[in-house]
Amino acid sequence: MSQYFHPHSYLIIGCGRFGSRAAEKLFQRNSHSKIIVVDKSKQALQKVSHLPIAAEVCDAVSYLHQFLSEGQKADYIIPAVPLHLVFEFVLSQLKPLGAKKRRSPTFPGLPNPMMGKTGDLYTSLADFLCSEDCPEPARYCKATGKKRGKPLYQMLKDLKGPFESRVIRSFQLAPGVGGFKPEALLDLLEDIKKKKNSCRFILISTASRCHGVTSFLSISVASGNRKN
Repeated sequence: MSQYFHPHSYLIIGCGRFGSRAAEKLFQRNSHSKIIVVDKSKQALQKVSHLPIAAEVCDAVSYLHQFLSEGQKADYIIPAVPLHLVFEFVLSQLKPLGAKKRRSPTFPGLPNPMMGKTGDLYTSLADFLCSEDCPEPARYCKATGKKRGKPLYQMLKDLKGPFESRVIRSFQLAPGVGGFKPEALLDLLEDIKKKKNSCRFILISTASRCHGVTSFLSISVASGNRKN
């Protein structure tokens, strides 16, 4: 099957159940793809030791910072850790500007909201447990057969309030495997840095057509951006 798919490069952050499965699926799609899997546990990385791929023992956010700051390249980053990787990376980079994580507000109209233990808001178009092998068809839900409406990533982009709503889209890379483009993350970070005098409350979401996680960022006006 691998010959039917163009080889890409992937950075998988986390090697638990979902990260190791992602490595397997992407390797099966094309054995010539470059795959790096990162986990803070050397033992966890044993799950993919049978694959001819790179494995790195490191903290998720620290490795992502190192990877991007060194100019290393990947077509897609696949988050497979129990935290909102996009948000935690942005937060780590903006702390010198007074950035802090706040508990995410809830919003009427978002589907099936659930607040996580650390204040992140999880939303989903599905009120049931989706199949791990769902191919995420664009026009209909594979489980129900119903026609799709507005995708979740667009719903989150369209949120209005005393904040900016920024969304990193997660693309379907294999059934049940989603990832985002690193350029989108870097562009988001640079855009927030440039808007020194604009809205200081920012919703940051990572979302696919069906599922998403949203975190709330505030940047203090007492940071170095304030005019003297």
